[in-house]
Amino acid sequence: MSRDVYLSVVLCIQICMIPIGKILKSLRSEKGISLRRMGKEVGLSFNTLNAYERNAIHPTLESCYKMSRFFDVPLEYFIFGDKITQEYRDAELKALFKEVDELKSTERKVIKSYVKKFLKTKRQMEELLAQAEEDTQ
Repeated sequence: MSRDVYLSVVLCIQICMIPIGKILKSLRSEKGISLRRMGKEVGLSFNTLNAYERNAIHPTLESCYKMSRFFDVPLEYFIFGDKITQEYRDAELKALFKEVDELKSTERKVIKSYVKKFLKTKRQMEELLAQAEEDTQ
């Protein structure tokens, strides 16, 4: 890849890149690791990682690559956020969806119906719990 093409790609990525502070902090919390320890393991300074978490600066493509390897998430996670890469977070669920996708149309409709009912019931339970909590205050 020529230097000009590389720079164009980097510029495009940095324009599209979302602020990653919240994502980085969430990944760190899941792993139970401090900024200092992460910095040592990833090869980035505490100050740099702290600036990423505060959204004071955008990480370089190289830094995103290092962090994606460290957290075992796709590189796109640091560019586009969890919206498009959520499927990578749960390998078992991804495999199940792949199996479901290969079922007959009628079988997929049944599964969709169950999932929709489950989610509807879950939302209703959350609403009831929230209402009960409000009533007790």
